Amino acid sequence: MEGVDNVMIKVIETNSSVDGENTIKDHQSRVIGIDSWDKYIQEIKDAKAVYRSSIIGSLHGNTIQSDSKVKNLIYDEFHLSCDVYNRFGIMSKKLAYKL
Repeated sequence: MEGVDNVMIKVIETNSSVDGENTIKDHQSRVIGIDSWDKYIQEIKDAKAVYRSSIIGSLHGNTIQSDSKVKNLIYDEFHLSCDVYNRFGIMSKKLAYKL
């Protein structure tokens, strides 16, 4: 089928700020478009900062901040969760769901 490789995969991406007791203090969600779920997972594994804009609404920015570390990565064909530590050691939770 022609054009199948150009199909955009929609992902709901949520980032939650947490405190030292793992209590959510703030969160933001956006819907982004990606080319490949496997490539998206690899970007997270590699802690690669990739700039993306929301395809609904106006949220934009890097999937992960530069110089971050990813821990506790869990994923399957539709879900992804992990802890992301920025360069100052502040943790946030990342959740992603492939639509």
